[in-house]
Amino acid sequence: MKILFVCTGNTCRSPMAEYIAKAMLKEENIEDVKVFSAGLAVNEGDVIAKNAVTALKTLGIKAGKRKAKQLTEKLLNSCDLVLTMTLSHKKALSSYKNVFTLGEYAGGYGDLPDPYLSDEQVYIYTAKLISVMVAKALERFLKEKGLIK
Repeated sequence: MKILFVCTGNTCRSPMAEYIAKAMLKEENIEDVKVFSAGLAVNEGDVIAKNAVTALKTLGIKAGKRKAKQLTEKLLNSCDLVLTMTLSHKKALSSYKNVFTLGEYAGGYGDLPDPYLSDEQVYIYTAKLISVMVAKALERFLKEKGLIK
C-alpha cells in the first residue's frame, strides 16, 4: 500500500509529512505501507528546506539529502491514498481517486499553511501540526485497510 503527500514545491510540507509518516510507521513496525511525497510545481534540483530539516530534528527525525520530486500521473495512479496540504492542491488533482486534503482526512482540519521562506520557529510549528494530522490520518488509513483495530 502506498500513501502520497503533495504540496507545491516538495521542499517543506510534503517532505516533512513523508518523513514524519515513515517514522511513525517504523515505530509501529508497519512495513506494508510505503510513503512518498511530490510537488505540483517543483524546481528541478531543489532540496528539502534547511529549516524543514531542523524542524524534523526537533521531532527526533533525521532527514537525509533529498531532492524535490515532481508529481507524475504514474505516481498518482500507483498510490492508495493521496493527501494534499491545501484545498487548492486537492482541486488540482480532482480527476484522480482517493485524493483528500491532509486536514480533512485527519478529521476536520483546514489547510496547512506554507512555511516557505519563514523562520525556523514557523517550520517547527508546521512540523508539529503535520505530526498531529499525520498521526490521525495514518490511524484512519490503517484501520480502513485492516492493518490495525
